[in-house]
Amino acid sequence: MPTLKRGPIPKHHQLAEILRAMIRAGDLQPGDQVPTEEKLCSRYGVSRGTVRQALDTLAREGLVSREAGRGTFVRADGTTTPHFTLGSFVEDLRRQGIEPRTRLLQCRVIPAPSDVQKRLRLKPRTPVIYIERLRLANDKPILHETRYLAQRLCPQLVHHDLENESIHELLTRRYNVPMTRAIHTIEVRLLTRAEAKLLDAAPGTPAFFVDRLTYTTGDRPAVWYRALYRGDEYHFRAEVNLSTQT
Repeated sequence: MPTLKRGPIPKHHQLAEILRAMIRAGDLQPGDQVPTEEKLCSRYGVSRGTVRQALDTLAREGLVSREAGRGTFVRADGTTTPHFTLGSFVEDLRRQGIEPRTRLLQCRVIPAPSDVQKRLRLKPRTPVIYIERLRLANDKPILHETRYLAQRLCPQLVHHDLENESIHELLTRRYNVPMTRAIHTIEVRLLTRAEAKLLDAAPGTPAFFVDRLTYTTGDRPAVWYRALYRGDEYHFRAEVNLSTQT
């Protein structure tokens, strides 16, 4: 039986991952009742508050439903909660036989600008890490991206090779900063002259603008990511679990 480990990863996040793995492995089938809060507390040596946080996480992900007076159940196929997942930029390109490359333009610590302060719910002038990168496909620039995150989350991030290392992997695996959910907004717009020069494209080229806010434990905003993708060179791939249609 999996156990919870001591360390920086919160226990409710560990418990949610254990239950998530059980659902994906089929140990808990659609329609099955998840063990009661009392049983989970006893089995993993945690408080009811920890169990409830874990179950709330799974409910937000659409994996379980909580029914008052009955308990928590694994959602059946055709859940009423859609699950939308964007593909990985690197994986998408390599699947097409294209070699991705990253060029780091900036990585520095700055006082949080007012818009960053609001999006990440930070106090005025909180130190944040600002990362700007250009992503290339077969040496052709197709994506310009920026990220902001509070320096206290991962002070050593600025010392890594961010042209060859995944920022997400560094945060979640190296520095144990869980990423629990993300909200994407995607818009279509035309490249300005400055944006077109950066992406080696003609001004007015259609582009996808992506705004993504990623949350960590306690449902706190952790990373604000913005990117411009050349619409003539990149197509989004998404996996969607459709809700039941009526």
